[in-house]
Amino acid sequence: MSKHKYAIGDMIVLKDGPVRLARAGGACKVLATLPETGGSRQYRVRFDGETFDRCVAEIDIDPSRSKASARAPATSTLKKEQTSWLKASSVRTAK
Repeated sequence: MSKHKYAIGDMIVLKDGPVRLARAGGACKVLATLPETGGSRQYRVRFDGETFDRCVAEIDIDPSRSKASARAPATSTLKKEQTSWLKASSVRTAK
């Protein structure tokens, strides 16, 4: 499973197509990233002036008119304290 290109809060624009002719063009805001469906990453978005959310696939987003936000560094590059959730001193065994 690959990572989503767009993050929560990003403004995106959908590609033009026959299904979207009835709707006025404009940017929408990413509200949530959803799991992949049919091999395509999904997003929950809302257009300005609408009171409901839409689910769109990443292949429907126009990358030339949409801007992905800068990502935080990967967790592997951040230094974390390596501790176990299991404390050996608190484990009891039966005799």
